[in-house]
Amino acid sequence: METVLSGIVVLCMFYQGGIIEHTYIQSQKMSDCLAAKRRVERSVNPENVRMQCGKVTAIVEKDEYSEKMRIVKITKDKYDSSGYTK
Repeated sequence: METVLSGIVVLCMFYQGGIIEHTYIQSQKMSDCLAAKRRVERSVNPENVRMQCGKVTAIVEKDEYSEKMRIVKITKDKYDSSGYTK
């Protein structure tokens, strides 16, 4: 079942000015998002990809098997087309 939630913590990956991937942070703690961001930044080329934690409004659904939430679509974010905060 899909639900619209506001103010959820996500880790967004930007490439060439647009969001190409987003990850729902299960604990909904900004500190956990920042820790995940640091892990990812160590494994990707930071010149090509940029990571940022933030709160967004999104359509989410619960996985029926693992009971984890996952983002279906971000409906409202705080980023402009370059990927930087508005």
